[in-house]
Amino acid sequence: MKTRRLRFGCHDFLNASPFTFALTEGSIEAGFDIVFAPPAKLADSLRDGKLDMAFIPAVEFATIPGLKIVPGISIAAMGEVGTVLLVSNGSLWEISKVAADNRSRTSAALLKILFGEYFRKEARIINSRSLAPETMMESADAALVIGDESFGIDREKYRVTDLAEAWFAFTGKPIVFALLCVRDGVDADAAVRALEKSKREALQNPEEFCSEIAPRFSVPAEVCRDYLTKKIRYDLNSDDLEGLQLFFRLAAKNSIIEQEPEIRFYGASPETGKPATGE
Repeated sequence: MKTRRLRFGCHDFLNASPFTFALTEGSIEAGFDIVFAPPAKLADSLRDGKLDMAFIPAVEFATIPGLKIVPGISIAAMGEVGTVLLVSNGSLWEISKVAADNRSRTSAALLKILFGEYFRKEARIINSRSLAPETMMESADAALVIGDESFGIDREKYRVTDLAEAWFAFTGKPIVFALLCVRDGVDADAAVRALEKSKREALQNPEEFCSEIAPRFSVPAEVCRDYLTKKIRYDLNSDDLEGLQLFFRLAAKNSIIEQEPEIRFYGASPETGKPATGE
């Protein structure tokens, strides 16, 4: 009987490219199917069983039963990240309604937490189908812009608040945007090794990697290199986990999720419940 290939889902933002480039280009044998989609859609597909493993917005781990986090892998930031931005014409204190790019639900959750806990200000968040700040702000005072569209924001034209930087100023912790999650009962060992190998090869020689990948995302190679090597954190270490747990705690406090989830790791020791690999 033929075994079905594992189905892995990933968003197609620049920050995920180290994990997928070598696999899609064929220099590393994948051995599994790769599906590209916006982060929120990946979470829905993982919930519905259409995917076996996926990068999903971190907040979604709290809403989807039967998932385990792959240890040692995430997409996070400690301080300024440059790709999760609150964009407005006026000051922060003039904002009462925000049009949000809803492709990543973690970014919207982070915005709600910051308004409630850090900015200490009420603001209504509405979904927007547009990704252009000008269009988004036709019906709101500000726009939540995420992903690669953020690279083109005119910072002289708009007032820009980097939400990862605001989170760090508020908490002193990293913010985890995306987790690699596996459904219960799925053997993803080979797929995880392939993703780790792809990331390792990309980041061992970032100049060569960015000279190849940057034009595909319409960003200068030096911007790509700075972003992937200085802005993004990929290893889900102990600091990231502390930031993740604080994020869940505040998300529950602000009624974004029902309750803090139990952190379950893929490959965890049944005796300790802690990951067999990584920190």
